[in-house]
Amino acid sequence: MSDKGTTSAVKRVDPLRSQTGLPREDIIRRMKEVFVSLNGGTPGKISDEEYAAAEKLAADKFGNDEWLRSIP
Repeated sequence: MSDKGTTSAVKRVDPLRSQTGLPREDIIRRMKEVFVSLNGGTPGKISDEEYAAAEKLAADKFGNDEWLRSIP
């Protein structure tokens, strides 16, 4: 956006509801359907162990100043 001289995204952001007139639940459902149709997938459930491992990874790898402030 900065290459177009735009300093803020305020004017470029618009809620999907105002564009579609659909309730939030319908928008979410449709986005899931489209994602699955384009990328594949099956319904599933995250186990307690998987959730705990993800939280640990997030805290250990991504929850520190070194990672948060690094510039690639």
